[in-house]
Amino acid sequence: MRRREIIALLGFLSVGGAMALWGNLASLFWRPRFNKHTAQTLTAITDLMFPGDGLPGATELGIHNRIAAMSDLHALITDGVDWLDRRAKQQGAPNFLALDESAKSAAVEAAYASDDVATSQFIIKLRFYAGRAYYSESVIKSAFPYTGPPQPDGFPDFQDPPR
Repeated sequence: MRRREIIALLGFLSVGGAMALWGNLASLFWRPRFNKHTAQTLTAITDLMFPGDGLPGATELGIHNRIAAMSDLHALITDGVDWLDRRAKQQGAPNFLALDESAKSAAVEAAYASDDVATSQFIIKLRFYAGRAYYSESVIKSAFPYTGPPQPDGFPDFQDPPR
């Protein structure tokens, strides 16, 4: 009897281990991929965040392509786009891209404020990388000609503790 119980226990554990391994591998290989729709949504979001307003916008500068080239962000972007598409469907639109500009802005703000950490991180990282790339462009930097310190006198008390 004891031998049968041990074999049954080992069999149960190996089946459970195999199921856990299968779940991890399945999520790796059958995960929605970074596709054309995801890229188009990424373009719309970067354009929404950095429209230019008299300067070239983010999409005109190809910022969305730089972010799309960051393969380590693909899973986060894909999940974020899925979240935005689900929100758009709740509002009666087929997906995020079908929303008007004010509804897109509201959806992005809702994603930022979301309790879902991955969704808010999607917007935070997208804004960080897009903003960094956008404001690094020479045409954008030249629009802000001031090159002095951030305050006219710099930070003369930098060595002092904060007040």
